[in-house]
Amino acid sequence: MARPSEYNYEMCVEICDKLANGEHIFDILEKNESFPSWPTFRRWKNNNEELRTMYVNAQQDKSEACTHEIIKVKELLKNGFLEAAAANVIIQTNKWFSSKFYPKMYGDNSKQENELDNETKELDQEERRLRIIDLQNKLKNIDQ
Repeated sequence: MARPSEYNYEMCVEICDKLANGEHIFDILEKNESFPSWPTFRRWKNNNEELRTMYVNAQQDKSEACTHEIIKVKELLKNGFLEAAAANVIIQTNKWFSSKFYPKMYGDNSKQENELDNETKELDQEERRLRIIDLQNKLKNIDQ
């Protein structure tokens, strides 16, 4: 049976469901001959806003699968079924994947801090001074 070449919404929902559950897109497409090849799926995604949104949401949901695996690994470690070094590698890998799949939720805060630094660089001297005074006043209110 030849792989499909025409866009199929229901098929894309099924693919994205598998993706959200933690599978990699290449594995999903390779395992099922009724699914399109990667180049075809990529073309569909690039040409279809609805699929692109569904794909991004599935990638974000995949981060939940990664955090679930972290919890399972923690339990295996706690119950003596896994060595600490192996558990650490698995946990760190899943944390990294989660931060890439859904950076707003699981990402590093340094990017947000850099964005704030860039924002303040654009301020002139007087605006910076006023912002510092405002922040100092807010800190005084917190301390009280």
